[in-house]
Amino acid sequence: MAEDFAGMGIAIIVVTASIVLAGILIGIGRAFGYKRIEYFGIEELIQSVINAALIGSFVAVIGLIGTASSSITLAGCSQGSVIDQLICTLSTTSDLLFGLFQQMVQVLDLLGYYQGLSLDFGAFSVSPFGNLASVSSTLSAQLLSLDLAMMLIELNRQMALFVSQNALALIFPIGLVLRTVFATRKVGGFLIALAVGLYIFYPAFVLIFPGPQAEINASITAMGQLTNNSYYAPVPVIDLNDNYAIAGKLDIMSGRCSQNLSNTSACQDFINALPQNSTATADFSSDLTLVVQRNTTALSKSLLYAVIAPLFSLLLTIVFVKELGSLLGSEIGIKTVASI
Repeated sequence: MAEDFAGMGIAIIVVTASIVLAGILIGIGRAFGYKRIEYFGIEELIQSVINAALIGSFVAVIGLIGTASSSITLAGCSQGSVIDQLICTLSTTSDLLFGLFQQMVQVLDLLGYYQGLSLDFGAFSVSPFGNLASVSSTLSAQLLSLDLAMMLIELNRQMALFVSQNALALIFPIGLVLRTVFATRKVGGFLIALAVGLYIFYPAFVLIFPGPQAEINASITAMGQLTNNSYYAPVPVIDLNDNYAIAGKLDIMSGRCSQNLSNTSACQDFINALPQNSTATADFSSDLTLVVQRNTTALSKSLLYAVIAPLFSLLLTIVFVKELGSLLGSEIGIKTVASI
């Protein structure tokens, strides 16, 4: 199974060569009566056996954690190792955030149209949706936060890709080579611990956090219903001279028709167009409030997944790498086994 992972072939060759070299040293020591050479060969043989055990353990842990994490990841991201599952989850989240970004821009365009709409009656003018400036400002701030979340999610994805490409192919084999040589055993132990921490434990601790995909989809759906609602569509230029067309549209958008507070022909047409026993409503302000609330929830979960989850996982990974690196960098030899 080890040969299925990039870089494991090099690691196996290094371990095999170190075992052969240790056997040669033991043989020379015994043949010529050099106890120090024989003892050194035995020590290196023990380290080679430990390195071989590390390869097998590493592969087993990769498979075990990958299987365990598949139950908490997205349905389409449950295959492969845990780092592959994290990359898939981040890619899906990034695509959803981009869709949310597109929908938010459309809502802001719609708000800009109605916010600037003014009815001139000669002696006075009326701006029915002038107060939408506050909602527009809120959505603009959310758009900036969304852009930050997209950048952080993509940054995490690029880091995960780097780990996926280099942890097994480069860091782990180099660490194993350096650990084979007694002079660089501590550096090698640290690199092995780093590869294990980045490839297994870091993505696993990120994946335990609930993803924001459901909240993002709910926000996209809410904004899609708003922008696709024919009663909220901008008034065609040809109808701007028809006072009743504008007044009727404003009457529907205000929510008066849904609450049976208006008996204009526009409201009657709106009510008659609804399916029987339908609970559909047309209330522009209420729908905007729902959009803002859904966006807030989606952004909060996205920032949690893009900032808090990686920092929490990174902190635990640093502690793990420090402790495991100290253990693997120590001299685990005859004296250690005898003391145990």
